[in-house]
Amino acid sequence: MTQSRPLGRVHGVCGMLLGSTLALGYAPVVQAEQAASSNAIEEVIVSAQRRQESIQDVPIAVSAFSGTMLEDRQIINTSDLQMNTPNVSFTSTNFGGSNLSIRGIGNLVISSSADPGVSIHLNEIAVGTNLNSAEFYDMQRVEVLRGPQGTLFGRNATGGVVNYVTERPKMETTEGFIDFEAGAYDHRRIKGAFNLPLGDRMAVRFAGMKLDRDGYINNTAADMVDDQGRRLPGIDSSVDGRNHYSYRITGEWAMTDRANLWVMYQRFDEDSDRARITNQVCKKNTVPTIGCIPGEFGFDNPHLGSTTGGIFGGAIGALPFGVRGDETNVAALNFDYPQPENMGFRDMHTDFDPVFQNEEDLFAFGFDYEFENYSVTLIGALLETEYLAQQDYLMDVGPTLNPVPGLNPSGLWPVSAPAGGAGADWGTGPCNYRDATHGVEGGCILPVDQTRVFAYDQSSSESEYWTLEAKIASAFDGPFNFTIGANTYQSDAFGDYYVLANTLDLVTDYGNPALAAPPLYPGSFNNTSSPAGGNLKDGFAVFGEMYYDLTEKAKLTIGLRYNEDNKETRDTSVLFNAVDVGAIVGLPNSLWSRVTGFLLGVPPSAGDVALGELYGVSAQQFADAALTAPLSAERLAINGAIPIVPGFGEQRILTGSPSEDTWEEVTGRIGIDYQINDDSMVFLFLSRGYKPGGFNPAIPPAFQDNSAFTFDSEKIDAIEFGTKNVLLDGRMTLNGSLFAYDYGGLQVTRIANNSSINDNVDAKTWGMEIDTVFRPESMPQLTIDASYSYLSAEVDGSQSLDPTNRTGGDDAWILMNNIDPGSLTAVNYIARQAQLTQTVVDAALFPASGAPGALDIRNGGTVVDVSQTTSQGVSVPAYFSRAFLTAAGVETSDGIPVSLDGNSLPNSPEHTIHIGAQYTWELPAISGTLTPRWDYYWQDDMYAREFNTQADFIEAWDQHNLSLIYESFDGKWQARAWVRNIQDSNNITGHYLTSDTSGFYRNYFLTEPRIWGASLRYTMGAN
Repeated sequence: MTQSRPLGRVHGVCGMLLGSTLALGYAPVVQAEQAASSNAIEEVIVSAQRRQESIQDVPIAVSAFSGTMLEDRQIINTSDLQMNTPNVSFTSTNFGGSNLSIRGIGNLVISSSADPGVSIHLNEIAVGTNLNSAEFYDMQRVEVLRGPQGTLFGRNATGGVVNYVTERPKMETTEGFIDFEAGAYDHRRIKGAFNLPLGDRMAVRFAGMKLDRDGYINNTAADMVDDQGRRLPGIDSSVDGRNHYSYRITGEWAMTDRANLWVMYQRFDEDSDRARITNQVCKKNTVPTIGCIPGEFGFDNPHLGSTTGGIFGGAIGALPFGVRGDETNVAALNFDYPQPENMGFRDMHTDFDPVFQNEEDLFAFGFDYEFENYSVTLIGALLETEYLAQQDYLMDVGPTLNPVPGLNPSGLWPVSAPAGGAGADWGTGPCNYRDATHGVEGGCILPVDQTRVFAYDQSSSESEYWTLEAKIASAFDGPFNFTIGANTYQSDAFGDYYVLANTLDLVTDYGNPALAAPPLYPGSFNNTSSPAGGNLKDGFAVFGEMYYDLTEKAKLTIGLRYNEDNKETRDTSVLFNAVDVGAIVGLPNSLWSRVTGFLLGVPPSAGDVALGELYGVSAQQFADAALTAPLSAERLAINGAIPIVPGFGEQRILTGSPSEDTWEEVTGRIGIDYQINDDSMVFLFLSRGYKPGGFNPAIPPAFQDNSAFTFDSEKIDAIEFGTKNVLLDGRMTLNGSLFAYDYGGLQVTRIANNSSINDNVDAKTWGMEIDTVFRPESMPQLTIDASYSYLSAEVDGSQSLDPTNRTGGDDAWILMNNIDPGSLTAVNYIARQAQLTQTVVDAALFPASGAPGALDIRNGGTVVDVSQTTSQGVSVPAYFSRAFLTAAGVETSDGIPVSLDGNSLPNSPEHTIHIGAQYTWELPAISGTLTPRWDYYWQDDMYAREFNTQADFIEAWDQHNLSLIYESFDGKWQARAWVRNIQDSNNITGHYLTSDTSGFYRNYFLTEPRIWGASLRYTMGAN
């Protein structure tokens, strides 16, 4: 075996080699060549420019980690790369996704048509995966390229590229390993691989892993009892566990001495109680405008009366209306299982165990043919995925919903369940949207307690993606060489995101007289796309790079890439779209309508006619029917022709918003690298990166005047100066880079109007990175690796509406909570204070006829005072109809944008540091080597949103990891003992802000707590 375990056998610049920020490839094999001196750092061979070169000769900022190194540094998944790579950050996000960011550029958008800013590759093939789920096993290496990769990798590589390279079959030997691991939280992992030659030119490799463990999150509700001694059924005391497996089969055929073919199938399957979100951070507000006080910290629930659940449940009489939720002297407010006061980041209080199901099937191949002076490569992949996750939306065991005499005396309030996974509610079977049988209306009911407020969400999707690339690379002896290629891809995906709650269903079942709302359908929110091609993407690119040796030491690189990306969406958004005319006129059965006024005899509006024409009803038919009586056969026929929920693409067609678009862009790089001597080089490059734009979610009609339907593409221009050096006779590598970015159209998301709205802002970024690996001459068994990075990433001259600060700090405005019925309920807006006179307030509270325009204890609308005082001294109810104020001449607005100029980009810590050290002892007494390793990571504070408010602040954090590794001299046995996050710190990687209708609580995402364990590995075929 090796004498000194050099940073995991493949070492050297392997750790975090810095260099240029430019685009270029890298997807190859890492090879360790024997160094000249016994304690020199091994040379690492990569193909960062899509050809095999020493990593020290590649003018790109690249970090490479071999399979052994991944294990030694405890890099288990993509999240751990942030603690081992300069200027890399990672956080999970709210809907099961993630944001992998390099130099401040990642994935800050929430949209099914959006793309990440860091391109993910497997064996050089651009193919994404769920980065939260995937774990490394039987890996040859992982490579990270920092900086825009606009030539050889192209689209979606504005931040950089991560390439996962799996072990390939070997023709020479039968070998394999089996690894058993156990640890804290009943952790059990098994990994293994087996390599089988099939003659001299063929081999197959089998690899796999399985993980089971309990959750890191304590469910405080599991052990509670109510006043009758009853426990909550069907929940565990721990949440966020894992139960998944993956396996991979790779075959390789050396067809001739020049031709080689490999094929691979990989399967991932998870069915666990993984929690997409695990905590709720909130300091309860005192008035029901917004649920949580901006800028203050706590583990409260939002003000109950600020949310749709509190408003709908309160207005119908099932809850005391307007209460905060923590009162002890309010009748009919009862929490059978109240949330404890000492909650923490790793605590949940839920009566609904999360559901997480994720399946991925990947087929990939690669073919190479070597000619005398050039090579041809063809690679491709097909990826099929299915995903479904459910979770408690309120993150709480809700209060009791009381009986309502004359309406629902039973006190049972069921909650809808979807008919199944993605697209199921659009079918022809039971519980579908089109025939008014969705959820509770069709008998699809979640089997939970029906006496409490209960809300949960479901995120589900299915997708199919394929890509194909051809590449030619020269190998001329002269000064000129090139790489040229072309690729194409196509993606077909669809999905749903539901929020389901019995406080929404009750509006469908009973309406809400206090809000002047008849029964409305459907009683669940769903942003959804069509199962018949909901989100389509396709595109192609041609690319090339030319390398010319200007002198023996200077090389010129010029690269260009033409990108064309096409996107198409067929989506819709449903919630309270149809009115039950039958309930209004006293019919014995429901009669759902989206042209209610016309059905009841009012002349058709322009909107009615436009909607009807979309579904084949002509303007003349409307005109003829308008001559008939209310509810006539002619009017009913038109009503029946219009679906009771918006069809796919309807909202975009009616508003003229595009449902398909094409983005074209030329990207590339130009630069020079100069070899000072055999051990040192410098380089200077200019480059451009690009990421296509996309479509915002389907916007409900009520918000179509103030929410953008699309967002633009991103473009980044970068300049970078770098150096790479091998010093001290090969015992030290020292690399560094300086970079500056001009970022146009950075895509960011804010939650507004019940949707995730994506905007574009400009930004400027600059920074530096230093990376070193050192092995002392006097102590060749000792290896030290370290890196430091600095990052200044700021918004440049943009502005945006902060939903938690709608007044923008302008005292002339006051925040209100809308009580207009339907999808507008509980949406915040602002009103001009000076126009809110006592006369306006009195008219709203005590109208001469009709429903009140405001609700407060003064008119019996609430059980507690929910008013706030304006700067003119007028007591104004927080619950106020925006439509009433508009009709009364009071100026209202969604909010006032605030300046973002100079604010830090999200997830961009200014300083990061990594230090690692290991020492290997040869111990004949135990027939092997013993290697302790320590890794330390520290990152500066940062912000979770571009608004940089106090609530967005994320404190600096650090983490220590330790391991002790035994390896037998014959290489057959290996044992490890390890501990991660020794301090058991709550290391926060990101925040997510929910909507106003949910109370504006935040979800915090963390690294793992302190965990420990041990593993034992047996290797067959070892020397």
